[in-house]
Amino acid sequence: MEKQFVYTFEDVCTEDPTLKLNDGAKRIFINTHGTNVNDVSPEFIALMKFIEYNEDIDKTTDSAPNLEKIVDRVGQVKASEKVGVLYMQKWEEEVIMKQQAEKEGFDRGMEQGIEQARLESIRNVVKGFNVTAEKAMESLGIPESDYDKYLSRL
Repeated sequence: MEKQFVYTFEDVCTEDPTLKLNDGAKRIFINTHGTNVNDVSPEFIALMKFIEYNEDIDKTTDSAPNLEKIVDRVGQVKASEKVGVLYMQKWEEEVIMKQQAEKEGFDRGMEQGIEQARLESIRNVVKGFNVTAEKAMESLGIPESDYDKYLSRL
C-alpha cells in the first residue's frame, strides 16, 4: 500500500469494530511524505511541500490563492522578530494556563474525592459501631475544625 497524504480515523469499539460512536468526531493525520498524488489536489501537494521543505511555492504552477495567503503570512511572521516572539510568548502562556487549569481541576477533584470518602467512612463507622458522628470523626482522625462541614452533609 502506498503512503497516504491523509489518514482519517473515527472512534470504534476495540472489542467490536462494527460498533461506532457516530458522534461525528474524526481525527485526520496529514503525512507530508504521501505518494498518492492522484487522490489529492495540486494545491494540497504544494502545501505539503511548503510544510516539509519550507520552500516558497511556484506561483505559476502551484497557483492557489489560499496557499499564497499562508505562505505570505508565514513570511511576514518570519520577517518580524517581534511577531515571532509575541507568538511564542502567547503559545507559552496558553500552555502554562492549560497546565494550571488541569492542576486546579485535578486538585479540586482530589479534594472532592477525599471528602466523599470521609463522609462514607463516617457513615460506615456510625452504622457499624453504633457511635455518634462526632465519635466516628474523632476515631477517623478528622480535624475538629471540619466536624461542622461533615455534620451538615450527613
